[in-house]
Amino acid sequence: MLGSSLFLMGNFAQAQNDGPIWPPVMSQLRAGPSESSVAAQLLPDVAVEPAGVGALARWSGIWQGWACFSAQCDVKVAIEKLSADTATVVYAAASTTQRTTERGEAKFVNNEMQMKLQAGATLLLRLREDGDMEMSLWRNAQQLISLGVLTKKPFPYARTVEHIPTPWQQDGRAQTLEMVVYRPPGAGPFPTLVFNHGSTGEGDRPELFAQTWASPEVGHYFVDRGWQVVFPQRRGRGRSDGVYDEGFEPDRSRYACKAELSLPGLERAMTDLDAVMAHLLTRMDVDAKRLLIGGVSRGGILSVAYAGTRVQPQFLGVLNFVGGWVGDRCKDADKVNAVSFVRGAMFPRPTLWLYGAHDPFYSLSHSRKNFDAFTAAGGKGEFMEFAPLYSGNGHFIHSQPVLWESAVTDYLYKMERY
Repeated sequence: MLGSSLFLMGNFAQAQNDGPIWPPVMSQLRAGPSESSVAAQLLPDVAVEPAGVGALARWSGIWQGWACFSAQCDVKVAIEKLSADTATVVYAAASTTQRTTERGEAKFVNNEMQMKLQAGATLLLRLREDGDMEMSLWRNAQQLISLGVLTKKPFPYARTVEHIPTPWQQDGRAQTLEMVVYRPPGAGPFPTLVFNHGSTGEGDRPELFAQTWASPEVGHYFVDRGWQVVFPQRRGRGRSDGVYDEGFEPDRSRYACKAELSLPGLERAMTDLDAVMAHLLTRMDVDAKRLLIGGVSRGGILSVAYAGTRVQPQFLGVLNFVGGWVGDRCKDADKVNAVSFVRGAMFPRPTLWLYGAHDPFYSLSHSRKNFDAFTAAGGKGEFMEFAPLYSGNGHFIHSQPVLWESAVTDYLYKMERY
């Protein structure tokens, strides 16, 4: 879950006596636009002085990109003036909850640029061989609180936010659904992946309902291969209109475990997806003959059930990342999860199920049992298990493409030729 701090990332690494240690995950991250709805703003008087040629010149300029958990912070850095030992730097960051912009002096230490921020954190910058810049923020040089990647180059894809029509109204006003779109260069039409979000943990933190969700990792992977990726936000999630109502207890204190309360939430999600697909099939940038559907957690099981239940559109395949509707600690988990997955068994093409060890919501044994019920009902697919990197939480393997990109590449190749 996201923390309350603008830059909160968790304890990825701890510093030793000789200074901060960059986490191993850094090498897997890449530059791109942030997921923040608020743009970072540099100071209006930013002035970058010519840096000449050589190693120093690589640092000079205006950098942009993302930081924070799930790329939820927008970041810009201007390196205005350079000397052999120091630099004048303007740092700006923004999220939906906080913004900061300040100018200060940074110093070079071991080929890294270090700048003490007014709030007490230390900003570290270092250059990659490809010309991009890695950044991290540290509290008291001990705790890593944020990291990201910045670039001076154009972003490799366009990220836009749209609001698409629905058949519903509220108080006489037409409702819309928010949709984040990752689009490769060109006009299309593009093969398109519809990728569905999950829940918000236990459903007991309403402030999380308003957070727009997308997966930069999934988006990067597909746009690199010429695919467009859309991340629809169902009713009441992100900035979509309507009430979020996907299976709560009667007092809405948390998600319901009882099948009779939970399963109607899946039906509602399917109806929202109907509105999304109706819209996408009208678009000139969508290749309706090359559609994939997938998602994470509730989005994964939703995608399997939807592909097997709806005759149109015909999807090339289904990507299910750690799918399930209620956690396996729920007494009715089998009555909800297995039953819902079986609804997808009518999908005529193979599906790909990707699950991680150490998932606090869906154990591998429970998820295997769901897959067995799916195949026993006639469903086609492959179930793959992964150990999350750094002994992490298996529910978030979608954010570790090094685990699954080979399997998904093979799957795409087969589905295009199936």
